[in-house]
Amino acid sequence: MAMIVLFLALLGLTNGLNINIERQCDKINPKVDLSDTFSENIAHAIHSMTVQGLRLFNPKVTEKNSVPTVNHNVSAPDLVVPYAPNDPIGHDFNTDAMNTIDHILSHIGLSDDGLGPYWSPIERVAHNFHMWDLWYRVHEEFESTVRDNPPKQDVCDCLMDTDHNGIRAAVQWVAEHYKSGTPITLLNRPIPKLTDAATWQVWKDRLLHYYDNNAAHDAALYLYCATKDF
Repeated sequence: MAMIVLFLALLGLTNGLNINIERQCDKINPKVDLSDTFSENIAHAIHSMTVQGLRLFNPKVTEKNSVPTVNHNVSAPDLVVPYAPNDPIGHDFNTDAMNTIDHILSHIGLSDDGLGPYWSPIERVAHNFHMWDLWYRVHEEFESTVRDNPPKQDVCDCLMDTDHNGIRAAVQWVAEHYKSGTPITLLNRPIPKLTDAATWQVWKDRLLHYYDNNAAHDAALYLYCATKDF
């Protein structure tokens, strides 16, 4: 709890989260081009990660991974779990899109989708599809810049030390804020309820914050390290 208090006290006004980081992974090897906001960018990409999402980067990934995520059981005392869970969709409909919508709506009111009580059905759908869209964006970066020029083991060791490099703390921030609202970014900016075209434009602008090259590259480097040994 002390870490969370310190964490919230250090929130930036315009540049997302300013975290007390013990391990500065971006300083280990400048050639890997980690940004100075790597912990925020990676935490946003992985906070709702699943085994299915990780398999974009390595089809052999299992639930025995080390990617910290928001606990799907929002009533559990541990808000963050140390792995990405297995979360398959069904096959009642003909397309992945419709089966994904079925999966989302079938969990409304069950407190087991990790989002908490404040998300409307359309917000839950938007969040899920955004995460998958972002993982595909990160995968593009993975294929174009990381697969053939991967980070060395010392960088991976630092990135996977999520208890000390700020990544887990940033995921914890997301989980804490799900108790009171819909923090679709880690920018600590007000977000309106998604009710019409105007509020969707606000959501869209905020979500696209994590699609730039720096954010995608940070996440691609981390996900290379997280999936390479399966």
